[in-house]
Amino acid sequence: MKNTLIIFSLIIPRLLCADAWDNLTLQQAEQVCKFLNTDPYILDYCDCCNYEGEYATKIYLMKVKSTQIITCEWNSEYYSVRADVDILAEIPYTKEGPDINYAHRYKSKEELVITMNYTWAYNEQKKKAAPIYTIIPYDIYGETNPNSGYCKAFTNFPSPKYIKNRKYKKWYNKIF
Repeated sequence: MKNTLIIFSLIIPRLLCADAWDNLTLQQAEQVCKFLNTDPYILDYCDCCNYEGEYATKIYLMKVKSTQIITCEWNSEYYSVRADVDILAEIPYTKEGPDINYAHRYKSKEELVITMNYTWAYNEQKKKAAPIYTIIPYDIYGETNPNSGYCKAFTNFPSPKYIKNRKYKKWYNKIF
């Protein structure tokens, strides 16, 4: 019994970890690249992750500079999209989700693998930031609901007054 409990306690944390959907068909990868080339501002965060625990999330506002289609790292039958990004801001996370009123500037350049569920972009129909699977159809794991966030509700992009980036301000004012 003791051994069973130990094994069970070691397995449970693995099951609670959220899976990033970065395995795309070639057509989906091409659509993601095309979309990000025209609408480059994204939020990157795991909306299903525990906000206090080992898998605590951080939210970043990023601008995609370039994209590249690569073979999926863990399944060679699929593709992924790798992006070079400028990180413009870090946004605090509360148990309700991103707290966009307290975004603060954060400058960095990174390489990022775009995920369909944890990369949030501007969803024109909803007028909010939403997971990319709500914009580019993604049904590899079965039909997803494009009308709500995977774990949290859709969110807003932070006001440019917190970000202090001229290009972001221009994009934000054009969209909102």
